[in-house]
Amino acid sequence: MSFHKFELDGNGFVFNLLHLLWLQDPIFKNNILIDIPDTIQIIQGQPHFWYYSQNSQLFRKSKSKLNLEDIQKSFLANNNEICAVWITQNTIYEYLSPQQLQNLISSINFETMGILQRFIYPKNVNNQVLKCTWGNSICFFESITNKYPINSNRADIYQKAVTFEMPNGPIISSTLKGTMLSQKLELLCGTIASHVANVTQSQKQISQMEIYCKLASNDRLYLLQCSRLKTLNSNQRLFQASFQITSKISKQMINYPKPLKLSNNTQCVGCDKERNEIDFNKVKLKDIINGWDKNEDKQQPKLIKQKKSIVWQVNPSTTQIVKIEQNQQIPKIIKILYPKLQLKEFLDLKGNIFFMNQSIQLCSTCCTNILYRQDGEQAWNQKIIINKTAAQRLKTEQPDEVKKLIPVETTRNKRELYYKYMENKTLNDYTRKRLSGAISWNSEQFKQTPSLIMENKSINAISIFKTTQSSRQGINNYLQIE
Repeated sequence: MSFHKFELDGNGFVFNLLHLLWLQDPIFKNNILIDIPDTIQIIQGQPHFWYYSQNSQLFRKSKSKLNLEDIQKSFLANNNEICAVWITQNTIYEYLSPQQLQNLISSINFETMGILQRFIYPKNVNNQVLKCTWGNSICFFESITNKYPINSNRADIYQKAVTFEMPNGPIISSTLKGTMLSQKLELLCGTIASHVANVTQSQKQISQMEIYCKLASNDRLYLLQCSRLKTLNSNQRLFQASFQITSKISKQMINYPKPLKLSNNTQCVGCDKERNEIDFNKVKLKDIINGWDKNEDKQQPKLIKQKKSIVWQVNPSTTQIVKIEQNQQIPKIIKILYPKLQLKEFLDLKGNIFFMNQSIQLCSTCCTNILYRQDGEQAWNQKIIINKTAAQRLKTEQPDEVKKLIPVETTRNKRELYYKYMENKTLNDYTRKRLSGAISWNSEQFKQTPSLIMENKSINAISIFKTTQSSRQGINNYLQIE
């Protein structure tokens, strides 16, 4: 049998090594003694190979057992908190609870490709993996231990299970101490290399190998995976295997100094996004209402018309007329908590101490936007509903307040807004004085006025756009419509 075309060299998860370990040694007529967890290769949404071990004997499931129902039943039999590990082709690891395993199996489609492996609980209190780098002239052993106990109820499964998959995670890496485990690992690597050479009739001889093992609670040494393998006379250049954690879990959350539940996300009332428990803060309703009122005072809207429940107002940053309903003068968070609350009832409740001292949980983003934001544009957009016909400038009878407004174009850049405002104000002031006869016509002065203002932009901007409270009040005074 020819093994020259058999691909054995590679990085990541070298699954083809299990094929050779499963074969019987043709010279000694025996099988290799090795323990591995249940490892299933899924290609195009279908299980192709399922290897497992019993009493250090390596077996492979028949085709009749290669179905998702039997896989789910077998992996959920032990009823452990962590039942499996899902490994994609890019060596991205995802630890699965029983519920997450069921969700994964139900979502498998034609494009699903990866390796599903049973999670082995360690012998020690913390999850520990042994890394062995083996070669013809070198053998190096390393121990990678997680900081959190594997049976901790406070820590998430990723916080207490990650080891080599996250080099900068909550782990401790050190050289393996002691001779007993070192001798077992060295013997295991030598046995694997010898068995592969005998099975392939010396067509494949391992020269370099990197494996990860785990000492289980039953005192058996399990081979988890081979992450790097190179044979003799191979021109393939091997690199250090790169492992990653699934992007579903934030690495910053895993490195959080305290144990927490990463998967128990809660939906925020303010932004309708799922956040972790550490992102939530208690906020009183009076703080929300006070922040809303302060934002409303900054806008300084001018009443144009009032009819029944409709109030016409002018947006200070534009020359548009908008209309708002009375119910939309209630803060957004209050409307979500009390959808049937009317404006009159809301004004009465503002004097109720028990109502104002109620606390709710909001994410840090919502707390920042509600309590500490300086730009009132977002608050204005949340409070108004622009009517398409009324939002345009009125071509017929316009109130006197609208005629006095200076047409400044809207922009999100405060500096550009200030420059445009000053240019328009200068032109309007000059035109008003010219029409009233206060000054005589001077074309050269009219042409030089905008350029003089533009030359002094940087000088004015230095004192206006600093991040200080006085400068923010200064820009509000400059942008205030007279």
